[in-house]
Parts: sequence; structure tokens; C-alpha cells
Amino acid sequence: MPDADRANLPFWAHQLAEYLIGAVLIGSAWYSPEPAVQAGLGGAVVANAAFADGPAGAFRVVGRPLHRWIDLAIMVLLLVAAFQGWFGVGTTGRIALPLMSAALFVLWLRTDFDDPPGGQKK
Repeated sequence: MPDADRANLPFWAHQLAEYLIGAVLIGSAWYSPEPAVQAGLGGAVVANAAFADGPAGAFRVVGRPLHRWIDLAIMVLLLVAAFQGWFGVGTTGRIALPLMSAALFVLWLRTDFDDPPGGQKK
């Protein structure tokens, strides 16, 4: 399916949703006996949104094509963190991490990552 057929969410909305997903992960870490993995990955999601060059970005260092690939890496990290055995992840994390990965994947599928014409940020 071509990107134009499935992508209808503006990039600024993608960024705002990423801030929310990161906040959910950080908030769920608050109630976990072992919060480091959830909080760290929640911070990574927030940082990815903040460093992207979209309208809701705080620093605008990373372009949208690279942001798209970083999103994929973060989704994989969320899934791996939920099921790995090296670092302690509580029950809250084992539930929140794959759910937020799924939410990020749906968001990723629906987002228009193309730069707007004329260099204007939409």
C-alpha cells in the first residue's frame, strides 16, 4: 500500500502522541518496583519526539526520515524489554511496554512523514 493511501495523520499530531506515549511509560514506571527500563524507554520516546524537526519538536535536530527509523528501533526495544530476562521489569512494565509498542506502531502506520513542500513545517 503506498504511503499516500494510508498516511493521513499530520506529523505534529504524531509528535504529540509520542509525548503522550512516553508520559504513559514514565508514569507507569512510577508504580513499578523496578522502574528503570520503563522510565528509560519512556524517556527515549519523548526524546525522539523532541529532537524531530516537526512543529512540536523542541530541538529539531533529526529529520523526519531518520525519525521514522528511530521509531521502528524504539518499537523493537519496547517489545524486547517486555520479554527479556536480563533486566528486572515488573508486571506493570510487562503490560505497558508491549501495549505502548503497539500504539506506537499504529501511530507510525498512519503518519505522514513526508516533508511539506516549500520547507514549511505542518
